[in-house]
Amino acid sequence: MIKIRKSAHSIFLVLLFITQYAFCTASGANTLVDSLRQVIQNNQGAKKTDAQLDLAMAFMGEDNDQALTLARTALNTAKERDNKKLQMRALLTLGRIYHDLNNNSRSLACYDSALNIAYQLDDFWYQSDIFLRTGINQHTSGHHLEALQSFNQAIQTGRQSDNYRVVGAAYSMMGTVFRVNGLYDRAIEYIIKARLNYEKADFTEGYAWSAYLLGRIYNDLRLMDKAMEYFMLSLETYEELAQKDQNKNGVVICYEQIGILNLLQGNTDEARKYIENTLQIFEENNSEYGTSNAYKNLGRIEYESGNYALAEKYLKQSLNSKIKLNDYLSQPSLYLYIGLCYIDTERTNAGLTSILKGLDQAIINNQKSIQLDIYSKLSDIYLNLNDLDKALACQQQQINIQDSLLFGAANIKIEQLQGIYELDAKNSQIAALEQQNEINRLELRQHRTSRILMIIAVLLAIIISCIIYIFYQRMRQKNNQLEEANQAKDKFFAIIAHDLRGPVHTQTAFLDHLHQEFNSLKKDELKNLLKLLVSASENISDLLDNLLLWAQSQVEKIEVKTVELELKGVIQNTVEKLQQSANLKQIAILLDTDNQLKVLSDANMLQTIVRNIISNAIKFTPRGGSINVKTFGSVQKEVTIQITDNGLGMDSEKLNQLFDISSKSHSQGTENEKSNGMGLILVKDFVEKNKGTINIESEKGKGTSVIITLPQA
Repeated sequence: MIKIRKSAHSIFLVLLFITQYAFCTASGANTLVDSLRQVIQNNQGAKKTDAQLDLAMAFMGEDNDQALTLARTALNTAKERDNKKLQMRALLTLGRIYHDLNNNSRSLACYDSALNIAYQLDDFWYQSDIFLRTGINQHTSGHHLEALQSFNQAIQTGRQSDNYRVVGAAYSMMGTVFRVNGLYDRAIEYIIKARLNYEKADFTEGYAWSAYLLGRIYNDLRLMDKAMEYFMLSLETYEELAQKDQNKNGVVICYEQIGILNLLQGNTDEARKYIENTLQIFEENNSEYGTSNAYKNLGRIEYESGNYALAEKYLKQSLNSKIKLNDYLSQPSLYLYIGLCYIDTERTNAGLTSILKGLDQAIINNQKSIQLDIYSKLSDIYLNLNDLDKALACQQQQINIQDSLLFGAANIKIEQLQGIYELDAKNSQIAALEQQNEINRLELRQHRTSRILMIIAVLLAIIISCIIYIFYQRMRQKNNQLEEANQAKDKFFAIIAHDLRGPVHTQTAFLDHLHQEFNSLKKDELKNLLKLLVSASENISDLLDNLLLWAQSQVEKIEVKTVELELKGVIQNTVEKLQQSANLKQIAILLDTDNQLKVLSDANMLQTIVRNIISNAIKFTPRGGSINVKTFGSVQKEVTIQITDNGLGMDSEKLNQLFDISSKSHSQGTENEKSNGMGLILVKDFVEKNKGTINIESEKGKGTSVIITLPQA
């Protein structure tokens, strides 16, 4: 393992980010836990198991025993139900918990089992996540080449499933591996790739994390201004996120690095401000690990400021926590600075004891960078004590360690670089293939788009043709209606010109004759002449009434006012007005009407309907005949009016032309009464306007029956 001290710190930060374990407020965490417990209590099956796994992740890091219990229970339930997807998720959760417990072997075993199921399900999304976490596990174990291969697989499967968040995390981890191995150009390249994929995933926190990692790289390269630029950029984004979700995880790691950067530049006041901010955040969230780091950094700041007593206090607080947390990697540097505080306050023996204890711990941990720092400090101390032999011995140890680092690093790098360059070559090939695939996809999409456009064009042509056809049919319909209207107009004027003009001229001739011959006419002749004039006037009046009503109906000037009417009364009133005409021909009008029947109709229209039908019956019934008017109801809530005569009747041809206004065939009554056909046309129009029906049955020489139905009240 090379550069262990730097690698360990990087691993901690990466895991903190990748697992998305946030320093949440206690109330927020409790709310989540309570909510998940309620889901578990109130549900069964997959929903309950999902909630158990979510709760296990919530407990991870805080109560790993409880987290393990929940995850194992979920796994057993998933196995019993043979739910492969839940088994896979449970194994992934267990792997993460074991990794948090530093049990890497069991963690990898869980990941391998989860990956086998992901292969069976052909689930690339979960495969990418499993490969990512396997790589993190391998990285923390110091197997960097294996980790790079796992991250590379995470990238490939992540692309196949559009899991760009995992792709970004894998690139980020690869950048971290390159950084701890001193390949800074490669590290920058991969972290920029991570940044681009986080943008695809619209993952703002990933964008901030990439900026943070770039800051760490430039800090390693001692490009302090560039490092500060990226740390401030990362901090700005993390602060915006913290305002939304109260998660200060990103904020606190930026504060820490900015504080350390200021310390290295000699800005102790500025360094103190940022590290005190980290201390406040860690204490608010009860993070003992974070608090111990903050006290460690404050101790170094106070030591560099010459505040040895305060520095000693902070360093000892940090050391106590590190011992409690079994954090052996941080202890050597703490023993070193505590010893330096002792020596600078004239407690040389205690100081040397503390520093040598730190050296022993660094040797056990194989932390050669820390050993270099300690031997350097010891050499200066022994020189000040005039112990030249020990000073020289310490310097010799420094030379030996540097040689070991140089040769060891060179050997490791030669081995790892070969693997890294092979991976790079594979990635280049994959990138070229992906580029060609993308070009092929674009060409296919273009061809598909062309086909779709052609189909759309054909459909549009069909739709336009249909629209034109519909408009053509409507125009034909309108033309037919106009033709009918013209025919109606022609008939209207023909009636006025012939049927109305003839009776008027006849009446005028009679009146002129009466005027010229009045004195010479006998009383009986005069009486007959007046009778003829009255009949002609009545015909003219009826014709005018029907013409005016029909004309108003055609231009929709008549408003239908439907009311509840007593049918018997309407019929009786209408018959009374026609009784004189019937009496003149000695025709009996017989009524068979139901006193209880009520009809929904317009009163004036109903009178016009009954008057015209009975009037026609009188015209075409011979002297001494009869007309029967009968009314009855039906189960369909309709009222039927049946008017039957024993008159001339009609053949089928005549019957078919009754309602045709363009027909020029008109019959005369039994005593040469005029008929223009307008009456029945008006009847049909009024019946339909009152939502009724009309039906005429007739047989020549036997009479006619007119049947009207109207809505019953």
